[in-house]
Amino acid sequence: MSTQAELFSQRLRAAWQRSDQILGLIPQHCYLNRPIGLRHPFLFYLGHLPAFAWNQVACSALGLPHFSQLLDLLFERGIDPEGEDGARAQSIQQWPSLREVLAYRDAVRTALLPLIPQVLERSHDALCEHGRVLNLVIEHELMHQETLLYMLAECPPGIIPHSPLYPLSKGGAGRAAEQVFIPAGEATIGARFTEIPFGWDNEFEQTTVTVPSFLIDSLPVRNSDWLVFLTSQGHAEELFPNAWLRGPTGLQVKTVFGPVPFEHAEGWPVQVTGQQARVFCAAAGGQLPTEAELHRAAYGSPDNASRYFPWGSAAPAAEHGNFGFRQWSPAPTGHSPAGASAFGVEELVGNGWEWTCTPFAPLPGFRAWARSYPGYSQDFFDGAHDIVFGASWATDEVLLRPSFRNWYRHSYPYPFSSFRVVRK
Repeated sequence: MSTQAELFSQRLRAAWQRSDQILGLIPQHCYLNRPIGLRHPFLFYLGHLPAFAWNQVACSALGLPHFSQLLDLLFERGIDPEGEDGARAQSIQQWPSLREVLAYRDAVRTALLPLIPQVLERSHDALCEHGRVLNLVIEHELMHQETLLYMLAECPPGIIPHSPLYPLSKGGAGRAAEQVFIPAGEATIGARFTEIPFGWDNEFEQTTVTVPSFLIDSLPVRNSDWLVFLTSQGHAEELFPNAWLRGPTGLQVKTVFGPVPFEHAEGWPVQVTGQQARVFCAAAGGQLPTEAELHRAAYGSPDNASRYFPWGSAAPAAEHGNFGFRQWSPAPTGHSPAGASAFGVEELVGNGWEWTCTPFAPLPGFRAWARSYPGYSQDFFDGAHDIVFGASWATDEVLLRPSFRNWYRHSYPYPFSSFRVVRK
């Protein structure tokens, strides 16, 4: 096996290992649970990850037959309905057994690894060139690891056991935001297809946007800030975060391993919907930032030079932010000043995907280049989904490239999100 093929093999195995680690947190009797009613049960995702890999690499890229036509199609694609009625209509009642799905997963993995050299040999095919379809499968797995954790965080307390292997961040009040002036300048969004080895279709083609000057909060809004706001709004129920719980001893904040006292999480970025974040920003005399404004604040500089990461060109490390599973929860704001941008704006990468007011839409020159997955982005160009920027604690470092674009339905309360205020 070539060096390139071996590298892809190692990356696939590493992704599988983490997926198994996360799915292994779920008690076997809970695999048919649906802690988020808008999603399939846990069992679906156990089958979806290998099915997606086989359908992409073997069937689409290499023209091979289905591994198991029944399971390949059953687990082919997840759902993103607007409401739970739609989720029930798209789901099924009778799923295969856990033993059957585990056997399918293991057999697909064993059969997939020997196909890597065949993919790399097809350099004339854009899907295979540079191993694009392999990157597609790996990053799909990494993204689903994060969405699985959203589901774990919605499980009733006591379902998911905690272990020292999965450290939660230390509590604390965090640091309050200060306003930072960002001068007018350009923001570069996306990438050129020929200049990076892999990107999702919505990352192309690169565009440059002129951004007027603005003021931006140096840090995200904290749980404690939201509590003050909620009190000022008469504790309106529609503004109560889904990530909070009312317990017998007071407010609590959800984590993957059950709730923690509000006092522990008061300095963490508040996790709310994009719609709720808009209400806060308006009350604060501002608005959510645009995608271009966050790019300008993150990757721009006073001398108009651009950076690959907010902190510069150094490889991502613990001092730069809360990402890459170093911790298994948000951290108090202000925990990583070394990750500040050239303008002094902190936590633009890590600790929570930041809501923007920019609808998820194609960049100029967009094309669904992956014939194996033409609907990856364009199915969501519907005005109901907004761009989110940066990363969370559960985002793999490979997704920190500046061209990567993520999005969520703006009414969706479950992602590990954050937000900050801009003022014009």
